[in-house]
Amino acid sequence: MEMGAAAFLRECGPCTVCCTVLGVPELGKATYRDCEHLCGTGCKIYPDRPASCRTFACQWLRGMLEVDGSIDLELRPDVCGVMFDYQPDSAFGEAFTAWEYEPGASIRGPAADILAELSERFLVVVVSAPATEGGQPATRLVGPPHLVQQAADARWSGGGSSVDASGKTR
Repeated sequence: MEMGAAAFLRECGPCTVCCTVLGVPELGKATYRDCEHLCGTGCKIYPDRPASCRTFACQWLRGMLEVDGSIDLELRPDVCGVMFDYQPDSAFGEAFTAWEYEPGASIRGPAADILAELSERFLVVVVSAPATEGGQPATRLVGPPHLVQQAADARWSGGGSSVDASGKTR
C-alpha cells in the first residue's frame, strides 16, 4: 500500500536522514551509507523511488513526536540528530527504533527527552552509526525491564534467532 503525501502532517523539507541511516534492499543500499540517488535537492529518482522508500515515514513526518504538547521543528531528524521509527507489530509488541544520525544525539537534547518518554512504555532499539568505515551499527535496548530482557534473550540466545534493528525476530 502506498502512502500519499496527504497521510503525513508535514513535509521532509531539507531532511534526508532516512536516505542515509536506512537500508534500501531494492537498491542494495546498506544502513548508514548515503544513498547513491541523494543529491543537493533530495532524491534524484523521487518519482520512481523503490517501494520501501515510498512507504516509509518517520515519526516526525507523521506528526507523532511532541514535546510539552507541541510538535516542533527541533524534533526533525536532521535537527535533533535522531530519526524515530515505529513498529506496531514487532516480536515484542509495539516498539520503536531510534536511528542516531549524529553520534550521541539520543542521550542529549530533545531526542533524549523523547527516548526517555517512549522507553517508559515501549521497547526502543537505539541504533548508532558504525564506529569504523564498513563496521556494523551499534545497538542498545531501552524500555521496560521485561521487554529489554525478552529482546536481549532473543538476540543472544543460542537458538539461532536474533533481533534486527526494527525489533523483528529473524
